[in-house]
Amino acid sequence: MNANAKTPLAATTAAELKEPLPAQLASFVELFVWLLVLRGFFLPLFIIPTGSMAETLAGAYATHTCRNCGFEQQIGFHMPGGPAMVECPNCRWQERTVRPNTPGIVLNEKAGDRIVVHGWPYVFGGELGPRRWEVVVFRNPNDPQQNYIKRLIGLPGETIEIIDGDIWVTPPGASTPELARKTTAAQDALWFNQYDHDYPPRLPSVDNSGVDPAGRRVRPPMWLYFKPRWVSLSGGGWSGLETRVLQFGEKDRGFSQVQFTTGPEKTTDPGEITDIYGYNGYYFGRANPQGREFETGPLKRNLGSPDFDTQYHATTDVRVSADVEFADGAGFVELSVSKCNDLFYARLYRDGRVTLEHENRNQPGREPWGEARGSLNGKPVRFGLGHADYQVIVEVDGVAKIASNGSQYPITQQVARDRAKLGLRPVIRIAAQDVRAKLSHVRIDRDGYYASDLNRGPDDPPPQAIDGHPIKLRDDAYLVFGDNSTQSLDARYWQPPPAPRQVVKPTDAVLAFHLQDRYRRGVYTIGTVPADQMIGQAFFVYWPGFMPVAPSNPRIWDVLPDFGRIRWIR
Repeated sequence: MNANAKTPLAATTAAELKEPLPAQLASFVELFVWLLVLRGFFLPLFIIPTGSMAETLAGAYATHTCRNCGFEQQIGFHMPGGPAMVECPNCRWQERTVRPNTPGIVLNEKAGDRIVVHGWPYVFGGELGPRRWEVVVFRNPNDPQQNYIKRLIGLPGETIEIIDGDIWVTPPGASTPELARKTTAAQDALWFNQYDHDYPPRLPSVDNSGVDPAGRRVRPPMWLYFKPRWVSLSGGGWSGLETRVLQFGEKDRGFSQVQFTTGPEKTTDPGEITDIYGYNGYYFGRANPQGREFETGPLKRNLGSPDFDTQYHATTDVRVSADVEFADGAGFVELSVSKCNDLFYARLYRDGRVTLEHENRNQPGREPWGEARGSLNGKPVRFGLGHADYQVIVEVDGVAKIASNGSQYPITQQVARDRAKLGLRPVIRIAAQDVRAKLSHVRIDRDGYYASDLNRGPDDPPPQAIDGHPIKLRDDAYLVFGDNSTQSLDARYWQPPPAPRQVVKPTDAVLAFHLQDRYRRGVYTIGTVPADQMIGQAFFVYWPGFMPVAPSNPRIWDVLPDFGRIRWIR
């Protein structure tokens, strides 16, 4: 064969290889149709409009760095222009925002998270159907043209009741309520920062949220003084409590503790743990018919009367964690938390052994609840102890090493009610003995707390699903709550259709026409989502907005894509 001869393909000209223009246009149409089908039926895309799921998912928001502790927070825009005052969730430092004739910080609003939703599994149901603790998208029963996103709490046929922020479920056909513990993924998402010692405050914070722009206090403060920190209790040996790294410096030193506190100087009272969401901020409202303005609390949506102000809720489910690095000795570092009268102790020994112990205040003396063995290999490890949903878990490097069980730590609905009445703050301590060790990135988180008194006035009926007012779900209905419980219009707050000539307040969420007929026929329960209104599970944030170009100058627009916050939704 002639070496210079060309194969037919090689001899074909570029013009002959090129598809005709109609064929190219057809290819683009095919791609467009394919994407349209994918988006409409299999993986629909949504943008988060509100902050009801913060901080799991953000609606329209801005980022701000606290001037007192340096903690960066997301701040939601529940109203045009954003909040009049922001509050740091780490140290509760309050700062006013720019308003007419009022100097303050500048907040640059950015769009909410954009998410991908599994649209097809719910169509098939069964094992692919909705499951408790999933983040779901559904059609708003009060507006069929609007989609909502919340966390799935109740399943068909169940009876749901909230007690002290926890979810109690009576399964279909059963008579005894059970505590619904979160899945591992959901619990990871619902740990909210309470205090991060990487951001210690310079000054104590004072509550000015009830002070109007003229400097007049129009309602009592929710708290007077707040300065989160670690204080030494006894035994000595601790140093660096005012820095970001706690140190225990003597290998032969006996048992010694430090405790988390938030009160005035020289106090050893347990620190205050509440369901604060820095995302919510404070907005202006009308205090009376004469039109005098004041700032409403972050938990308040009904801006018509100061009587609707809601206080923070004390939270008793907490987690404490730290990176522990041993230098010498054969002793241990211990983390401890309490829940009402129960105290829990987790020890990490230098040889890698981990233990969990329990003690009751009324019956002194520790009892062992579990032990695990490992090896540290001379490396720092992330050590954590958490209590949530009446379960205690000890973690090392993000892996649960020990967990309490039902026989060790039984709980009933009535016992949970009784313990909630005690009003005891959780005691959070760190101790060490016979080691030299450093603890860095010390952090306290609190569990999500489902509030029960949002947007209630003296004449309003109690919301459904709260203590004493359980809600029974139909066989085709679901119950959904928002992670940002203090600012989420949960299903249990929805209202029935108005009676003839009934005055409807702007804040009322009234059932829309597409479900009113079902309601009148008795086949729909107010405060639930029918199965045919469920769209799918939210599973991925594909575009979380932009990050600041110049964090120190908020007047410069945020234009850098924030790829670091692309994430799976849990």
